[in-house]
Amino acid sequence: MLTGLIAVVTQTLGVTLDKVVLSYRKIPVKDFIPIVFFFLCLFTIPILFFKGTVNWQELLTLKYIILYFLMIITAILWNVLYYHGVRSERVQEFELILMLNPLIVILLAAFFFPAERNLQIIVAGFIASLALIFAHLRREHLVFSQAALWLIACVILMSVETIMHRSLLNFISPAPLYFSRTLILLVFFSFLYRPKISGLNRVSIGLIALNGLLGAAQFVARFYGYRDAGVIITTLILTIAPILIYVVAYLYFKEKVQKRMIAAGAVIIVCIIWAVLARNG
Repeated sequence: MLTGLIAVVTQTLGVTLDKVVLSYRKIPVKDFIPIVFFFLCLFTIPILFFKGTVNWQELLTLKYIILYFLMIITAILWNVLYYHGVRSERVQEFELILMLNPLIVILLAAFFFPAERNLQIIVAGFIASLALIFAHLRREHLVFSQAALWLIACVILMSVETIMHRSLLNFISPAPLYFSRTLILLVFFSFLYRPKISGLNRVSIGLIALNGLLGAAQFVARFYGYRDAGVIITTLILTIAPILIYVVAYLYFKEKVQKRMIAAGAVIIVCIIWAVLARNG
């Protein structure tokens, strides 16, 4: 539960900072991605010394080696799609599309993992996800821009990678899994984009570093949640993040917040309480 809440707060701040860095400070995606992955790796290193364990005998079987590299390919694809989409879409637009992620994750987790098949938790997760979608759906959202289509593809790939994470977490603890994944992505994106750090001022680099700190905290906490509490209940807790993001969008970006959003937040909180009670019961 605690790891889920940490992931919620850091995700809220991280998505908002993504928008500030990419849209308002106009930092090119090709410079941003490699640099943020450097800081993601850097801020994960301290956790490795305290919480890093790997079952090499199981992990180095052909099945899990293939799964690991499929995870890397999936992560590369959705990260490229995500950052291009974030740069082009408004906060509320891309957050609405990202709301599809919990529905897909819950469906996939229930299909692939028998231990996740607690009917009450699954129902609570679906209700919370649908509340988010319908609270923010507008007629204009039915017409998708190219950036929106990128984000839809991104959401599908993110959901698939979550299932891969859960399988790999049986043999490798969250910090080493996230660090190794992020390090490989750092090397790949550095060669692909050849970032020009000299073109960025100290404020921009500082904001990217903060983004890396928030991202590392979010994903390591999320991985612990997947392993210890389960994919579905952690995903359910994370559905509160879009509500917080809309609040920040209202306070910082002056985007309008409607009553339906507040109602959705209330539904989500009830669903989280219901799921936690069902799990503990």
